[in-house]
Amino acid sequence: MTTTASARTRTTASPGIAHPLAGAFLLTDAATTAVNGAAYLVAARLLTDWLGAPEPLLRGLGAFLLVVGAGVAVLATRRPIPRVPVLALAGLNGAWVVASLAYALAGPLSTLGVAWAVVQALVVGAFAAGQVWFARRG
Repeated sequence: MTTTASARTRTTASPGIAHPLAGAFLLTDAATTAVNGAAYLVAARLLTDWLGAPEPLLRGLGAFLLVVGAGVAVLATRRPIPRVPVLALAGLNGAWVVASLAYALAGPLSTLGVAWAVVQALVVGAFAAGQVWFARRG
């Protein structure tokens, strides 16, 4: 029990994540986020017809996602990767999941839009879970 507590304290106290796959995982998140953001920004008019979401909302989300994607890419290149920003990113992703599911239930989305919101929430939720895992694992 003492060894487990010591290992847990050491991992939590460590300021960075040194796991060899953490950077690649975060870069995958960054690329996914940026591609999604670019699609929302560039093809908002077309996506409005398909998804049922208002064009200004898609454009705003697209710009936001491009900024987030760039930030995640920068975070992924740090050595070691700082733990606190990764946990903050996991929190942001968790908020995105909740907002996506809420909008799927209450928003003016088409059937395809509802399906897209749910699939997107699942993917973002998986990224959030992975980020928490890497932050705890170190």
